Amino acid sequence: MPENEACEGAVALLKRQHEKIGALLRDLNDGRWWPDDHVGNEDAANVLVHTRTIEESVRAISRIVATMKD
Repeated sequence: MPENEACEGAVALLKRQHEKIGALLRDLNDGRWWPDDHVGNEDAANVLVHTRTIEESVRAISRIVATMKD
């Protein structure tokens, strides 16, 4: 059904992003992604900024999905 294409595309994209985030979490290994003994604080701060953006986006998507379920 053509009217479902946008929704199906959104779900497919969310699934791909979920897989990517899972892979990133495995790579981060609880924050130990730096290549030597130097702690990556600057990198961690940058990741935190982007993580907050992801958090805001997930919250917005959650609101949309909740509205669709009503």
